[in-house]
Amino acid sequence: MKKLLLSTILIVAFSISTFAQTTLKGAENYSITLPQNWQRTLGANALASAQWEHNTEEIYGYVMFEHVDEIELAELKTDIESNAEYALNDFNELAQYKLLNSKKFKTTSGFETTQREFSYYDEENDIKFHMLINIFRSESFLYKMINFGTDETFKKGKKDIDFIINNIKLP
Repeated sequence: MKKLLLSTILIVAFSISTFAQTTLKGAENYSITLPQNWQRTLGANALASAQWEHNTEEIYGYVMFEHVDEIELAELKTDIESNAEYALNDFNELAQYKLLNSKKFKTTSGFETTQREFSYYDEENDIKFHMLINIFRSESFLYKMINFGTDETFKKGKKDIDFIINNIKLP
């Protein structure tokens, strides 16, 4: 009986080590509060986990996130300042790109963020765009929130955009 028990234990131990698996960590819950006249939408960015738009003005926003382990795997820094700079790299080669403001602050809901505000000119459509990028970090994830519109519409919705940024809830 002891030999049978020992054999069973060895077989189980061997099979566990032979079929070892890697655990990948998934998403965590977060929430965005939208002010009146804003709604959830699709189409602003195919990789976004949440997207929104103003009901009457052409102002949009979305959130993308990535696990800190994935960022480290790419040998990038995981602090919010560095990631704000990485995010700007996607845009700073656009025509007439202009960085307007950079700041770091705590939202009214208590989360630290770094924000980059910039504008750029789209020659093809003859439109000047205005964008805000906010980077947030939880223990396990980095979040990139982008809000944008034309210069004119963005100014009209700036108060609401500030509300959205200040009311994100992260774990």
